[in-house]
Amino acid sequence: MKKGLVLLLVSILAITFRNLSAEQPKYILFDNLEQKNFVDSAYWIYLTDPTYMPDIAPYVVREPFNDATLQKYKLTDFDVAIFLLGDNKLNTKVGNASVLNAIRQMIAAGKNCLIIGRNVLYYAFNPQGGDLNPEVQKFLSDTLGIEYLTRVFVSRQSGNEIQYWSFNVRGAFGDPVGQSIIKWCNMGFNTGQEVWWPLAIYLSFDVFKSKDPTKFPPVDHFIRKNNDYPNDTIVGIRTEWGTARLCFWSIGFEAFAGDIPRGYQLARAMTWLKGNIAPDGAAYDIDPNIVDFGEIQPGKSDTIPVTITSTGKLNLVIEEIDFWENPDDVFEIISGKITKPVTLKRGEKYTFTVKFTPKEKIAYKGSISIKTNALNNEYYYLEVWGYGGGIEAKGPILETNFPENKIDFGKVKKPTNKIIELVLKNVGDKTLEISEFEIDTTYQDHQRFDIAQVLQTPIYIEPNDSFKVKVRFSAATQEERVYYGRIKVSTNAKNNSSFYIELQGEVEGFVSVEEKQFSSNNLPFYNEIEQAIEIKISQISNSLPGVINIYNGLGEIVKRISIEPYSAETVKINCKELPSGVYHLVIESLQGLNSQSILIIK
Repeated sequence: MKKGLVLLLVSILAITFRNLSAEQPKYILFDNLEQKNFVDSAYWIYLTDPTYMPDIAPYVVREPFNDATLQKYKLTDFDVAIFLLGDNKLNTKVGNASVLNAIRQMIAAGKNCLIIGRNVLYYAFNPQGGDLNPEVQKFLSDTLGIEYLTRVFVSRQSGNEIQYWSFNVRGAFGDPVGQSIIKWCNMGFNTGQEVWWPLAIYLSFDVFKSKDPTKFPPVDHFIRKNNDYPNDTIVGIRTEWGTARLCFWSIGFEAFAGDIPRGYQLARAMTWLKGNIAPDGAAYDIDPNIVDFGEIQPGKSDTIPVTITSTGKLNLVIEEIDFWENPDDVFEIISGKITKPVTLKRGEKYTFTVKFTPKEKIAYKGSISIKTNALNNEYYYLEVWGYGGGIEAKGPILETNFPENKIDFGKVKKPTNKIIELVLKNVGDKTLEISEFEIDTTYQDHQRFDIAQVLQTPIYIEPNDSFKVKVRFSAATQEERVYYGRIKVSTNAKNNSSFYIELQGEVEGFVSVEEKQFSSNNLPFYNEIEQAIEIKISQISNSLPGVINIYNGLGEIVKRISIEPYSAETVKINCKELPSGVYHLVIESLQGLNSQSILIIK
């Protein structure tokens, strides 16, 4: 009897465990349409690593795309499906399982897809691809917003010999997935501590335009130099249809040098894709996320409502809303105080109202503590700002998210850059006009700073509205020190019509392109007396053709020299036209890449 009872309990536990396991996966990666080493090393290793994806790693499975898998799982039960198509077509079928139909099922269910395929566009649009399927063309054009351009070649073939060239893929400015991040392809990337390498060398890939960048935002671009911002060489794009989200790349992540660029690119894509999925536990959004009263005369009051919206799969329980910081008791919750726990189902809202009554002509900053059962966020601290002013008739008044009008970019490694978002807000009661907003080109190190977006003046900001500007600090320089710049601002604001926003950033370290090192440990240099530098190329066979490229600190090719077969073992390079600085000389041949830094002093 006891034995039977134990077996019964074990059976119940086993069934329960199987049911829980069957319900657990939220993300599926299809692994049979791409090379196994790319699946393993460019995707699966990061999806299952809690360092990169702590919220995804426990809930991801990999399966072949076929009839058996689609019978084993209901595809639309997954939040995200990852289609790694390798060199296959978008309308690839395995048995009766169709990739295109599976993607359509996910979209219809409001779920999300990551699609990566090296030849998807080539087969669909390029006459040399030989497919030109109208159904696939319509999906790529209408659903993903792709306007196909061409196949870009980053290689040259002569007989049986192939030569390839390095290139970069850069994320779109301000995009949540691209984030302006540069990826290095067909070359190594020296971090200063180690050299990162891509998993694959690309000979060609497809580029395209977005039919509507608002509806179909670009994510990644192929670029020829670091300051390029083309709209006609896109390799990654994203879009939303209803609640469904889609990301597509025409180049695989195996092309990117280094674990960090590959892993975090995938993590950013997955974070955006699953952003429309309710969290498992209790969760909420709060609006506004900063309670900013602007300027109020001492003795007078203003109120702002704050709304909490339950967004998780479990009910949200609000246990406490009270002030954590309240200088001089100038802030007050006048409605919506919590006297007993409040329970909200998903989509339900709770509103409380904050009142501000300044006592002096000074700035006040407080915070409200919100205690809930939210997953991993029991306490949330909501900032409350206000200023006791004395202007009777306000007019337009300008505030920024940098109250002291100083932006410090901190330390930035060469030759990268950093972008900080400046928020210009009109806290007055009349339209604010910004007639001038530009880098002061007469001031100190102005060349290190720029506005990282197209900006047209005048800029008009209505009362209580704001305008965001991306300001960039470039560390593409040799000297490691602190650099200073400023933005000149002219407005019709009553509080500050003309002023400067100070800029500061420090250049440190040196990040450069570097491949296999020459055997020599010396740093070749050039000066005007010698007229040329002499490079030995005896370590590669002089019977092979090759190219010598010289890169500046931005990664731009500033000089290119062809090496003919059976040429001399040394090459003289005239660098008279190049300014002083450290450059990187890279020899490309069929035997690989070799590099050496050179110092030019004039």
